[in-house]
Amino acid sequence: MNTINLIQQAYKDFQNGDPARAERSLKNILQNQPANFDALHILGVIYAATGQRPQAIDLFQKALTLAPDNVSLHYKLARVQFESGEFDAALRAYERILSLGYIKPEILLAKTVVLINLQRYQDASDCLDQALVQWPDYAEGWAHKGALWYQLQHYEEALACWSKALALQPSMADGWYKKSLALDKLERYSDALACADRAISLTPDNPVYRMDRAVILHKLGRYAEALSDHEKGLSLAPDNAEAWGDHGLTLSRMKRHEQALASYNRALDLQSGYADVLSNQSLSQLVLGQFDAGWQSYEYRWKKGNADVPRHAEIPLWLGLQSIRGKRILLWSEQGLGDTIQFCRYAPLVAALGAEVILEVDPSLKTIAQTMGEFQVIAIGENAPLADYQTPLMSLPLVFKTDLTNIPAPSAYFRADSRKKSSWRDRQDSSNGKLKIGLVCSGNPSNTNDQRRSMPLQDLAPILQSKAADFFLIQKEVRESDLEFLQRTPNLRLPATDIDGFDDTAAIIANLDLVISVDTSIAHLSGALGVPVWILLPWVPEWRWLLDREDSPWYPSARLFRQDEAGNWQDVIKRVTEALNDFINVLPKTS
Repeated sequence: MNTINLIQQAYKDFQNGDPARAERSLKNILQNQPANFDALHILGVIYAATGQRPQAIDLFQKALTLAPDNVSLHYKLARVQFESGEFDAALRAYERILSLGYIKPEILLAKTVVLINLQRYQDASDCLDQALVQWPDYAEGWAHKGALWYQLQHYEEALACWSKALALQPSMADGWYKKSLALDKLERYSDALACADRAISLTPDNPVYRMDRAVILHKLGRYAEALSDHEKGLSLAPDNAEAWGDHGLTLSRMKRHEQALASYNRALDLQSGYADVLSNQSLSQLVLGQFDAGWQSYEYRWKKGNADVPRHAEIPLWLGLQSIRGKRILLWSEQGLGDTIQFCRYAPLVAALGAEVILEVDPSLKTIAQTMGEFQVIAIGENAPLADYQTPLMSLPLVFKTDLTNIPAPSAYFRADSRKKSSWRDRQDSSNGKLKIGLVCSGNPSNTNDQRRSMPLQDLAPILQSKAADFFLIQKEVRESDLEFLQRTPNLRLPATDIDGFDDTAAIIANLDLVISVDTSIAHLSGALGVPVWILLPWVPEWRWLLDREDSPWYPSARLFRQDEAGNWQDVIKRVTEALNDFINVLPKTS
C-alpha cells in the first residue's frame, strides 16, 4: 500500500474498534515521515478519543505547524485542551478560529463555555450576546445564556432566557429541566413541577430529572410522589450519594425515620463525611431518642450546605474535653428563639463546673435569661468580654452526654419579673374569677417549618366556646389573615400590642392558668416558666418532641397533642377542647 492507503486503512481500523492497530500503523508512517500532516492529524484524533490528551495536543500542534489555518484542526485542539483543563490555551484556539473568519454560533458558544470556566463572566456574556445578535433564533445560545445567569444567581434573567430557548425549540428536554431549576430557586414550586414534568415526558429515563423533580415534590409536601421519583431515579443511578440523602429526608418527612437512617447510611457509604446527610441523620436519630449518636451527628450542622456562620470562631471551642474551672466561657445562642430558651438551661450546669459564664442571647431574651442564675447575660451585638473558651448552646447536650434519663429539666428555670407580673395582672383583669388561658396559633412565618406548625386563628374557635375561661391571644405578631376573626371574637382578647421583649410575655404567661400553643418560642417560654402548656404538634414534629408520647422530658409542665395525619388540625382541636373541659372541671377542686 502507498502512504495514503495506509492512513485510510488505519482510520478504518480505528472506526472498527481496533485503535491499537491503527496507532501502530500511523506511528510507523511518522517514523519515516515525521511531517506527514494526515498521519499526525489522524493519530491525534485516535489519542483524543482514547483519553490520551497530552499526546493528542502534541500531535495537533505539530500538524498545525504544517497547516496553520486549518479551522477543523484548531477546533479539535481546543476541545482536547478544554477537556484537559487547559482553559487559557483552549480560549486562544477558539480565538484563532474566529480570527480566521470562521464566526459561527457553535464556536462562540464553545468560547463562552471556556470563559465561564475561567470565571470571566462578563466576557462570557458579551460573547453570547455577539452570537445572539447575529443569530437571534439560536436556541442553544439562549439556553447557555440562561445557564450563565443561573450560575450568577440571577434567576429571573435565567428564567427569561430559558423561556426564549424553549419557545424556539420546545423539544429541548434539558431546557425544561433547567427552567424548573430557576423556578425552584424563585420558590415557584408548582410552575417548577410543570417544567420538570415536561422534561421527563421528553426524556423519561434521565435519573437527574427524576431526582430533582422529587426534590420539588418534597417542597410541595407531596412526599409519597417525591418518594416514588427518588426511587425511580435511584434505580437508574444507584451510586448517587446526594439522591440517597434526599431519599432519606423525604422518608423522615413521612415519619419513617428508621428507613430514613438506612438511606442516610447508603449515602454515607458512597460519600463519607457528607455533612448535609450527617446533619439530617442527626434529626432522625434525635427524634427516635438515639441521643448518643444524635448529638455527635448534630455537630455537622455547621458544615452543611446552608449552614449558619458560627460566631466567635476566634475563641477556642470547648466541648467538654478541658477543665474550665477558673476559666471564662462564652455560651452563645444559635438558630431560633425557642432553641435558645430550651438550651440555655445548661448555662447553670456549666457554671457549676467552676467557670465564669457569659451567656449571649437575642436582645429580646436578655432580661428573662438574667433570671436564671448568677452569671452575666449579654445581647448579641454587645461587646463580649474576653473569654478562654466558647460553646454554642446547642452543643451543650453533647458536652453533658444528655440522654433520655438525665435531661436537665427543673420544673422552672425562668422567673417572671414580679413588678411586671403585677402590672400585667391588672391589665388582664383577673377579678371575675375565671380561668385565664393563653392561645398561640402561629409563629415566625420565615421559619422553614412554619407551614406545618402554624394554623389559622379561626381553627381555635371550638376552644373558645367555653364560658368558664377568659382567653388571651398572647403572640406578639398577629397575621393579617387572622385579624378579621380576632375582631369578631370578643371573648378572645389581645392583651396589648406594646409587648417589649420576652420579659413582658413572661409576665403575661405567669398570670395564666394554661397556655395552648403551636410549636413556637412561647411554648418553650411557658415550659421554662413552669406554667402548664399544651403544645399542638404537626404529624411530623421537630426532633425535640420525640415520637408518640404526650409528655416532654424537656418541660415537666408540658402536654403534647399530636396530629394523627399530616395537616389535620381539626382532630387535634377536638381533643384539646375535650381535655380543656376536663381541666376546667378538675382545676377548681384541686386548687
